Amino acid sequence: MKGVWVGAGLILALVCQTTLVPEVGGAGAPVDLVLVVVIGVAITGGPLAGMWTGAVGGLLQDGLSGGVIGVGGLVKTLVGHAAGQVGAYFMVTRSWHQFLVFFFGSVAHAGCFIGIYSLLSTTKPMSSYRAVLIQAAINAVLGVIMAIGLQVAPSVLARRRLRRRWPTR
Repeated sequence: MKGVWVGAGLILALVCQTTLVPEVGGAGAPVDLVLVVVIGVAITGGPLAGMWTGAVGGLLQDGLSGGVIGVGGLVKTLVGHAAGQVGAYFMVTRSWHQFLVFFFGSVAHAGCFIGIYSLLSTTKPMSSYRAVLIQAAINAVLGVIMAIGLQVAPSVLARRRLRRRWPTR
């Protein structure tokens, strides 16, 4: 059942990444929603879940972006595994811990992505340290918001079900 929710999260992230994010933030929107989902799944599910989510999400994102297919899948697989290892060995329960994992996962993703693209093509990848840090900060904030929402949602839904069952007079 968890796989269905992860798949739904990936599809929602891909749809938002390809349709809403360019409209809201312009052509150079500094956010990677698929990476946020990959790191979030890796923190809660471990390295294997992070690897699979990263591989599938990265390949789907590569297919939709028009770039070299496989680079995003490889990089997101590596970052998913690393974030899963961090989540397995450390207690990543507080918001600032999650912020750090999302932030450094995004920085590692950008570094690996730029490094692999520089090996594959002769053109220099267009990115700066400032752009990488801005994207990492935005990804980290969205990741923490997603994590808090996923922690609060079950109790809110349970309270809502109880209110429907026992109406107050």
